Amino acid sequence: MPVATHLPRSAVGWIALALALLSGCAHRRAAPAEPLPPRVTPEQAQRLLPPDVKDRAGWAEDVLAALDAHKQYPSVEAVCAVFAVIEQESGFQANPPVPGLSRIVRQRLDAYAEKLGPLGPPALSALLGGQAPGQSRSFAQRLEAVRTERDLDRIFRELLEYYDTEFPVTYAAARVASSLFKSTRLEDLNPITTAGSMQVSVRFSEELAGDDERARLRVREELYTRGGGVYYGTARLLGYEAHYDQPLYRFADYNGGVYTSRNAALQEQVTALTGIDLVQDGDLLAYDKQGEPVDTDSNSLKALLAFRARHAPDLSERRVRKDAREEKTLAFEETDTWSAIKSAYQRVTGKAPAYAKLPTVVIRSPKLSGDRSTAWFAQSVNKRYQRCLGRAAPPAPK
Repeated sequence: MPVATHLPRSAVGWIALALALLSGCAHRRAAPAEPLPPRVTPEQAQRLLPPDVKDRAGWAEDVLAALDAHKQYPSVEAVCAVFAVIEQESGFQANPPVPGLSRIVRQRLDAYAEKLGPLGPPALSALLGGQAPGQSRSFAQRLEAVRTERDLDRIFRELLEYYDTEFPVTYAAARVASSLFKSTRLEDLNPITTAGSMQVSVRFSEELAGDDERARLRVREELYTRGGGVYYGTARLLGYEAHYDQPLYRFADYNGGVYTSRNAALQEQVTALTGIDLVQDGDLLAYDKQGEPVDTDSNSLKALLAFRARHAPDLSERRVRKDAREEKTLAFEETDTWSAIKSAYQRVTGKAPAYAKLPTVVIRSPKLSGDRSTAWFAQSVNKRYQRCLGRAAPPAPK
């Protein structure tokens, strides 16, 4: 995923510029170039923050630095988009506390141990009774007192290292048992998969920084700093090109994955053309826990093949399968499959096919008290974004 979006060469006022910066669609316009609006200064960025935010200068400077690092023009709209996600995800806390965090991770460890049969509980008890070098308390005691994501992340990394060092035979046996019982790996039980002030994906951040072990460890620490969390979160939010006509859809993508909103609209159109009811989750393929496509055909891929047979027989099955592999890229919009679906929808329904829609994705996380949805997330962030834009407007004359 690229971390930079080319600056627009034209804009029609502030609103047009906002859409260009947040959607990457400016290259489609051929209007004469107009001057960009003034860059947001650190002082102006502070005024865009919610009134109760502490260390306003620090947050403003870090957001502007992140935009600059990722070659994003620091417009009011871009600054407000980042601020809105921070406000939604952490309330402007670099290392946010998680209620009940100790209970969450202990339940996950206990469930894992039970799945491993007789080997599991004794191994877990021995593991949690150990102490990391330089620590006076056991892992179990430290877990009981953990409050923040960073603290849990550090304990978990030390725990895995201790297990590998002190119990190498048990560790190897647990790996085999995990495979035999199709259980989660011990490494996967760390509930911290999103982190920092913007709750950005840890996997995305590690991939952005590099794939060597030192880079991954560095990222884990950087995410819990104000500057690091904003740096990786800004790349995740704005660092790819899409043709959205409003930032609401980019906010949904931040939660559901790149191009989730675009692909959800395509799924809706395929349903209309085939009668096959699809969950509009933005995934045309099936993926494993590491985000890699699997060989099993998803319901959406089956529907694409049914569409081909009914509406586009000139498309080969091989072409459809190859095109679907591009679903997480902008290039998907240049494929034969994309064009065939959009054309058929226009022809059959007489309506212009939508580019995007809010996806149907349920959010489940041990850090949440209940289920939420990606649509709920996007709408909540958008409300904060609109309030931020309101703070940029000059005061009304008395």
